[in-house]
Amino acid sequence: MMKDIRAHWIQLKAEYENRYKESFLEDFERSKDYLEQMKEYLLSKLKDHPSDVDAICTLASVKLELREGDTEYIKLLEDFLDRFSNEVDDKQVARIYTNIAFIEDYSRRALDYLTKAKDLKSPYVETYKALGLYYFPDYDFSKEKKNIERSNEFFKHARELEDSYESNINYGASLYALGEYQEAKKIFEKLITVYPDRMWLKLCIAYCDVALSNKTTAISYLENIKIGSDDNYDLNTDDIMEYQVFDAYYALEEYDRFLRYCTEEVDNEYYTVDWEHLYYVLWISGKRDRFTRLEEKNRKYLEGAIADAIVDTEYDSEKEKQETIESWEEDKRDFEEMISRIKNKQLRPEMELKLYPEYSCYMVDCVRHKF
Repeated sequence: MMKDIRAHWIQLKAEYENRYKESFLEDFERSKDYLEQMKEYLLSKLKDHPSDVDAICTLASVKLELREGDTEYIKLLEDFLDRFSNEVDDKQVARIYTNIAFIEDYSRRALDYLTKAKDLKSPYVETYKALGLYYFPDYDFSKEKKNIERSNEFFKHARELEDSYESNINYGASLYALGEYQEAKKIFEKLITVYPDRMWLKLCIAYCDVALSNKTTAISYLENIKIGSDDNYDLNTDDIMEYQVFDAYYALEEYDRFLRYCTEEVDNEYYTVDWEHLYYVLWISGKRDRFTRLEEKNRKYLEGAIADAIVDTEYDSEKEKQETIESWEEDKRDFEEMISRIKNKQLRPEMELKLYPEYSCYMVDCVRHKF
């Protein structure tokens, strides 16, 4: 069935692109008629083969593209399982569970569905990729080792199922998060032989070398990284931000190089209230004028935020208002303490360089990404 479904999709896609000279799904209003045609085709297939998993999963994805809503998507698949649970094998149930989990967006319900899919010995790489992403640590809020280990385990399994670029960078990111810098570096170095100009890989190797105290090698990679989006690739991780480079120079204590990238334009483009490492470098480098301008700019911003919070009338309750005001006041106190700490003690703030996996679609039957 899937062969016929894909062939019909490819035919509609070709018709659209020949007519509009743009990628299918790029414009919703123009794509809508073709999606409706695909929907009717799938409904006709289901009329003749009501328990066909290929048709129901593709239909769910098409209805999502038609903006019929997450609730409708989940209901369609759950109702299908209720009706045909005795006719569908474990492999296909795991497929449907993984598809439902995608819509649940890393919630507890998503984890429940993914765990069920895993317990059914899902053969789909998407199941284990999603579990790896679910457990990957949020550096800002949680970094429990057990979760990093779980993430690493699932990314490793995904890589065993599919030795793709994405599976490898995800596995490498989890090794890096575990502190296995040499093993992570091996993964990235192998990939860069295939993708020699991929900026994300250069950054990953540089970060590993920073952690391994290979300063010269780290700098050689950093100097060859192009900031911005990579025209040759389109993953989220292929977009390199300035701070990802200049933070590495800070970690290497290369402060002149740090300031070469972290220019005064950065002060205006980023939220720098809590960038203690920037204040530190400006202070010890004698860049007092820029330090003062940044200090005054951020102090004014915080004072304004507190004033706005006090006069705002859009709160749901008095409690919410007080909590918002207190939060901004706490940020202001932290800011003043940071400035005082830099000026009086000049203690060097620590810098943790962070690598992330590719957070991308893991719907098994996504017509946008898999067809």
